[in-house]
Amino acid sequence: MNQITMIEALSLSVVAITVVMVVLVGLMFIIEGFRFIGDSPEPVLETPNAQAGALSAASLVVNEELKLVAALTALAMASGDQQDKKYHITSIKRIK
Repeated sequence: MNQITMIEALSLSVVAITVVMVVLVGLMFIIEGFRFIGDSPEPVLETPNAQAGALSAASLVVNEELKLVAALTALAMASGDQQDKKYHITSIKRIK
């Protein structure tokens, strides 16, 4: 069995770390490239009055999800460090 010197071990480590970094940077560029491949929806220009009157089902789902996230965030902030307390959300109102 051959003995490996300290210099050879360090050079092998540097080469291995360099190869890993190059592969990771390559994967990063590939993942970022997927953003340009998909179909991008065409922007729809509407008047403000038309936007106020027309609510799609997708926007309602997003609004419900945002309400739930806001309520859970407020609940987490209200509980603070008291983990034994139990809270119940009775209603969700938007404060302007």
